[in-house]
Amino acid sequence: MADANETVTVSSTLPKDLFDVLVDLAKKRGVSANTVLKDAIALEKYVSDKEANGASILIEEKDKTLKKVVRG
Repeated sequence: MADANETVTVSSTLPKDLFDVLVDLAKKRGVSANTVLKDAIALEKYVSDKEANGASILIEEKDKTLKKVVRG
């Protein structure tokens, strides 16, 4: 694993619709697609670690109801 300050180049092939989502997210946030990808990986790591320790992911709706996020 590379240290935190080292960078590596990664190439990926995405379906066009998923690429379009990536570009749209970047535009909405005012950041690069690369930043969206880095944030997504960091979030996935955080959530995965929490789930491995028995945690659940909950979404609070506008009406204050809670929904459990179930991942496959």
